[in-house]
Amino acid sequence: MKTYGVILVGCGYMGAVHLENLHKHKRVRLVGVVDLFSDKAKEFAHKYGAETWDTDYRELIKRSDVDIVIIATYPSTHLEIARTCLEAGKHILCEKPIAGNIAEAEQFIQLATNAKTKVMVGHILRHNTTFKRVADMIRGGAIGGPIVMRMSQVKRTSNWESHLALLKDASPIVDCGVHYVDVMRWVTGADVESVSGVGQRLAQDVPENTYNYGMITMKFTDGSIGYYEAGWGHNMPNDNLKEFIGPKGRIRIIYRDQRPKHEQHLGNLIQYEHYPSGAREDINIDYTLKPTGAQFDYFLGMIEEQRTATPTLEEVYRAMQVTIIADRAIHEGRTLMCI
Repeated sequence: MKTYGVILVGCGYMGAVHLENLHKHKRVRLVGVVDLFSDKAKEFAHKYGAETWDTDYRELIKRSDVDIVIIATYPSTHLEIARTCLEAGKHILCEKPIAGNIAEAEQFIQLATNAKTKVMVGHILRHNTTFKRVADMIRGGAIGGPIVMRMSQVKRTSNWESHLALLKDASPIVDCGVHYVDVMRWVTGADVESVSGVGQRLAQDVPENTYNYGMITMKFTDGSIGYYEAGWGHNMPNDNLKEFIGPKGRIRIIYRDQRPKHEQHLGNLIQYEHYPSGAREDINIDYTLKPTGAQFDYFLGMIEEQRTATPTLEEVYRAMQVTIIADRAIHEGRTLMCI
């Protein structure tokens, strides 16, 4: 089977998440890693066994033995890097959000749609076996409908400077909100009809044009509703609530690291409660590392078997569009229509 030459652009948190799975992948030859900071690039090259490192991705993508570029940089850089890589004939796996604003997002999708090579956006929850199981349950009628979706992604930051840099590109609602807007559309099969929200600057060094805590509420075309809250900061709790409630029951995801230590070897937990019988079921889902490996294998299937991207480029754009509208709703202090 073909081995693919891969380079990683962006040696930050998500770059490491990708390489934790891929540096031992039998079909990956890690040609190089790239970061603006040479010390970081050297560190990644040594840790993950890359053949070389550089501070400029343009040099590496000239190589004929590079097939795939993983883009894990800040959102505002994605469009330029993607365009350059596609012009060089490379397949790209790009982290979300796809851009720093909606105009660049439109250009990204147009480029990806017209590309002769394959483009996939890293909406990793689509490849997460826990979320796939929950989506199957909800779409199969396990809790009825319409439903209520409660989503929280709040964390105490260990690297505040990195998050401050990210805030220049994307608010917390946009950065991770694209994941959960996509999940809510996926599990309901419905679209977002309207959105409203609030936001708060909780530190003086947060740029004045944004916020480091936000919450949005959404109404869906099937009558479902949902909220998503996100925040980064020194004083934040670590909260990772993922819950779905319907007229026939409730589903809650408990991540492995939220479980008691003696249960963590069992992986993630899906708690399912049926109404009106009161029957309960605990479903353990094997989980060790984030499923970037499964996502990459799916990407290889796109290259070799002409699979359709999941989510599709249209779904990626729609999630981005909704979060941008949500961000504007927060700034304007009003409910905005999304369709």
